Amino acid sequence: MKLKHFLWRCLQNGLATSEALYQRVGKGSNLCQCCGEATETIEHVFFFCPTAQVAWRLAPVSWEGIVELQCNMWRWWDAVMDSAKGAQGMDRIKLTVNILWQLWKARNKRVFQLESVDAKVIIDKAQQEWIEFENATGSQPRVLASSEQERLIQHIWEPPQEGVVRINTDAAISAKMVRTGLGIVARNWRGDLVKVRGISRRKRGETATEESLAIRSAPEMAQDAGWTKIEVQSDCRNIVRSINAGNVQDRKLQTILEDIEALKTSFDSCIFSFVPRIANGCSHAMAQFATKVVKTIDWEVSFPTWLTVLARKDMGVVTPFCN
Repeated sequence: MKLKHFLWRCLQNGLATSEALYQRVGKGSNLCQCCGEATETIEHVFFFCPTAQVAWRLAPVSWEGIVELQCNMWRWWDAVMDSAKGAQGMDRIKLTVNILWQLWKARNKRVFQLESVDAKVIIDKAQQEWIEFENATGSQPRVLASSEQERLIQHIWEPPQEGVVRINTDAAISAKMVRTGLGIVARNWRGDLVKVRGISRRKRGETATEESLAIRSAPEMAQDAGWTKIEVQSDCRNIVRSINAGNVQDRKLQTILEDIEALKTSFDSCIFSFVPRIANGCSHAMAQFATKVVKTIDWEVSFPTWLTVLARKDMGVVTPFCN
C-alpha cells in the first residue's frame, strides 16, 4: 500500500521536489541538491541525476527500449505497464517501483540528513525489499526467461591476463546538446586505471558509427601509450561481431572497421570482445561525461574520484533475483 501511494504521488507530480516547492512558494532554489547540475523535477530524481543513472546501470532490470520517454514520468510509466503483458512483466514492474522508492529515499537522505547513498546500496536495498515482500505475501519471484537470465549473469568487469591492458569503450549521443561523446577506459591486469580518454564532438551522431569510432579510438590510444598486448571491449555486440568476422554489412562503417583492422597489426596481441552494459559502466559514464565538455580529455596517473569509484563498481557484484 505504501508503494502504491508513492507511485500515485509520482504520477500526480505530487512529490516535494525542489522544483515543485519553488513553484508553490517562489523561494529557495529549484536545483537538485544531490548533484547541483539541473532543476530537480521528478524525472531528474529518477532518471537524470548522476546517482540515478549509475543505479539504473547496476539494476537487474532494464528499460532501455523506452529511454526516450524518461522526460515525462507519466508516459514512461505507461510504457512500463505495457510490458506487464510479457513474461515476468509484473516481477519487473514491482522491482522497478522498489528502485524508484529507494531513489527517492536516497534523495531525501541527502537533502535532510546530508548523507549520500551509494548507487549499489540503492539497488541492493530495492531488490532486498522486493524479495522480502514477495516472501511475506506467499509468492516467490519467478525465474527470468533464459535470454534475460544470460544477460544478468555476466555482470562484473574481470581483469585480463597478466601483461594485457583491457580497454573498455562506449559512445553516447546527446540530442539536446547536439554532441557525441566517446569513452575509452584502460585498466591493467590488476584492475587499476592506467589511462582514460573522453572524446567530445559537436555533431548529430548515429549509434553504430559512434560505437565503431569509440572502438577504433582504443587501439589508437594504446599506440600512443606504447602498449603491445591489448583487449578491447564494447557493449555493442554487432560491431564486435563484424570486427571479428571481417564482415561489414553497413557501408557507412566500412572505412572505420578497415582502420581497426589495420591498427590490429601494430600489436603483439589485439583482441576484440563483447561485454554487457552492466559490466561496462565506467566507459559508459565517461562517454556521457564527454558529451558535456567541449574538448578531448586525457587522464593518466591521476583520475577523478567519481571515475575510480565507478571502476570499482564495475568489478563489484549485483546478484539479481536471489533469496
